[in-house]
Amino acid sequence: SDIFVPSAFTPNNDGRNDLLRPFLPRSYILEEFSIYNRWGQPVYRTSQTGEGWDGKIAEVVQDSGVYIWMLKARDSITGIIHERKGHFTLIR
Repeated sequence: SDIFVPSAFTPNNDGRNDLLRPFLPRSYILEEFSIYNRWGQPVYRTSQTGEGWDGKIAEVVQDSGVYIWMLKARDSITGIIHERKGHFTLIR
C-alpha cells in the first residue's frame, strides 16, 4: 500500500470526482498536500486527511489544465517521512 493521488478529476458537482485528494495508507498522517498551477503559484494547501481541492480559488472556478501536487506524510508506526509529487488534469 502506498500513497495514491488521481491523475484527473472533474469538479462539476455531480457527486463523483468533485474533489482531488490523496489516499494514504491507514498508518500515514498527512502533513501537507499542496497544489500549484502551471506558473507555480499555490492554489490549495491542507494538512487535514480527507480534505481536497474543489477546483476553485476564492470561489472562482479554475480552467481545465494540468496542475502540480506535492505531498508530505509521516508513517505513524515507523516515523518515516514520505514525500511525493506529481501532476493531474482538471477536466471541465
